[in-house]
Amino acid sequence: MSVVTCPRCGASNTPVARFCSTCGNPLLTVPALTPPLMGYAPPPAQQYYPYQYPANYWEVVRTNKINNSLTGLLLLVIGVLIVWVPFAGFIGGIVGFIGAILVLTGREPFGADHVRNTTLALIFFVVGIAVTIFGSFYAVAYSVASGLGVSTVSLFGIVFVIGGGIFGLSEVLLTYSLQNSHGHTLLWTAYGISIFLGVVNVFLLPFGSGGFWTLYFGTGVLLVTGFLAAIPAALYGTAFYLARERIVRHEIPPPMTQQQPGKPPW
Repeated sequence: MSVVTCPRCGASNTPVARFCSTCGNPLLTVPALTPPLMGYAPPPAQQYYPYQYPANYWEVVRTNKINNSLTGLLLLVIGVLIVWVPFAGFIGGIVGFIGAILVLTGREPFGADHVRNTTLALIFFVVGIAVTIFGSFYAVAYSVASGLGVSTVSLFGIVFVIGGGIFGLSEVLLTYSLQNSHGHTLLWTAYGISIFLGVVNVFLLPFGSGGFWTLYFGTGVLLVTGFLAAIPAALYGTAFYLARERIVRHEIPPPMTQQQPGKPPW
């Protein structure tokens, strides 16, 4: 235990003594240590940052979109392969329509060109359907007003050729950016054959209005052109399948990019 020595007589005193116990001399004691006074320091200003999704969130979103495209392309293959079959075309159309929607919902990871082309495909699809519907109403109104028969049948054929031509562009553009050069060739070849068969049917429809040509020429040729529709369907289906295989082999889409805060990686 430490002691305090009196500077006057040298006597030892306890540390808490204020006067020497021998001579009464005042002792110099060290003041007790007191904690320093701390002023109030306000907390640092809170900084706000834009919300950022974790990196794996965008990876999951990207993977889901790619899977949508894979499923959509598979449905497109199935749809176009049965859409030309009599009494099954309606089912094929529904399957293909669902596939097209999935391709549209999964388009972003495949780049700006694919986004633009799929948007154009949607526009051509709507315009083609609208032209066909309104053109058919016009053909009916024209038939009622003019009382024509064979010419009205030809007019219906022309309407369907124009509407089908516009609609066919949507089939080409929907997967155009996913294709390589061989896929592009298949798409345009299928489109050209579809237009050709439509034009042929326009010229053959008048022969299907009755009489000799119906029995011995018109009906037979129309059946042939109907079965020939399997050719462009097979070409479209092959192109869609090749695009799907490119995704399966990881040729497309391109790798993820370094995204900005709060931005998707494409």
